[in-house]
Amino acid sequence: MSELSTILNSVSDVIVKYGKAETIKNFINSDPQSPNAGSGAFTRSRKMPLPELLRFILMPRTRSTSVELLEYSHITGNKRVNKSDFSKRRSLLPSWYIKCLHRDITRRIYGMSSPARWNGHLLLAGDGTTYSLPNTDTIKKIYLDGIKTGKGEQALARGVVLKDVLNDIVVSSGMECYGRDEIALLMDELESLPEEISSWDPVIVLDRKFCAYTLICKMMRLRLNFIIRVKERFNAEVNRFIKSGKKQADIVLRPASTTVKKLNRLYGPDDYRSFKVRLVRMSGSVVVITSVTEVSLLSDGKDVYHARWDDETTIGFMKNNLQVEVFSGISPRSILQDFYSKTIIYNILSLLVSQAAELRHDKKPRRINRNVALGILKLNILTIIPASSVTNNKNLDQVLKEISCFSIPVIENRHNPRVFRKIKHSGKYMTLTNYARAI
Repeated sequence: MSELSTILNSVSDVIVKYGKAETIKNFINSDPQSPNAGSGAFTRSRKMPLPELLRFILMPRTRSTSVELLEYSHITGNKRVNKSDFSKRRSLLPSWYIKCLHRDITRRIYGMSSPARWNGHLLLAGDGTTYSLPNTDTIKKIYLDGIKTGKGEQALARGVVLKDVLNDIVVSSGMECYGRDEIALLMDELESLPEEISSWDPVIVLDRKFCAYTLICKMMRLRLNFIIRVKERFNAEVNRFIKSGKKQADIVLRPASTTVKKLNRLYGPDDYRSFKVRLVRMSGSVVVITSVTEVSLLSDGKDVYHARWDDETTIGFMKNNLQVEVFSGISPRSILQDFYSKTIIYNILSLLVSQAAELRHDKKPRRINRNVALGILKLNILTIIPASSVTNNKNLDQVLKEISCFSIPVIENRHNPRVFRKIKHSGKYMTLTNYARAI
């Protein structure tokens, strides 16, 4: 059995554990924000017991909930559950429970594997985005919080995605009030990075909108290395370097007194008057600021900064293929449950695609068609996420063989024009012109 197959089975074990009544009861009792579910809520015989409830929530769903429930009953052979019963059952499951499940799955993946690295570092790319939400008064009150979006009255949320670009795993993601700053959201996710990830000495790669003393200082305090595209006029030393035409230089950043006061207020008294960093010119117009000094960013001839583009592609896949903005409910809890579950599905899909790719022996470069793989994942969801622990899932081999049959050619140096999608102002789905949904 390969390492990836072992990890897939281990991920299934984590999901099975979270589907046990004892696990959810302990979680609710330890979390003061969770509602009291009452005795017997997850132990009595119900139309949709906890393991089935969790598996259905994790199932990639984009159609009418009633239709999805009917399809699920056909797959499982269980009695049909109506939408009302499902809504009542899911209301007992905290959305934070699904996020914790994602965290434990991520810990298991990195605790059991030797991930691909760049010069000994995990390469984590972070990026922000905006999510369209159900346009109800309750959701607008929670997520807009009085903030004028400039885009009408559509309910929006601010989000960040932190992804391991070399291993294609979303290690963390969040969705909060539209009024929150992306830098603040990213700092929240960085603070909660599991030890299993931070032990691999990650480097955080970010766009210039994240170039701020508050974030640089936070990452230094967390002992996280970074590569950030620097903004023009960010600092006098930076301006001199940009005009000089040099390839790289070690400099000392000296924040203004007002910035030093802000850092003292945010992080407590300390010496914030200087930061030793390196400036590197990746191309004519792209200059990055980095804490990585033991290896040159230009040593292997590859532009490590632009690895962050893969994170933008991931956000596009989550929005257009996984359809993360299509929710099965309009309550705040339902929205977050669906959001975190699709992040989990993305990682499970990545593991399946990586394993299926090893079954191919192509003479020319090809890669697995992820969109078709997503459709196969939905058709075989019970095989991928079994109801009980399985040490050797033989059905998984068949699923992997099926996924490996669908591939597309890899075209080197291909550049597609970036498509900016308009914020939707109604419930109708908006898609790209060359995209065919698999779920």
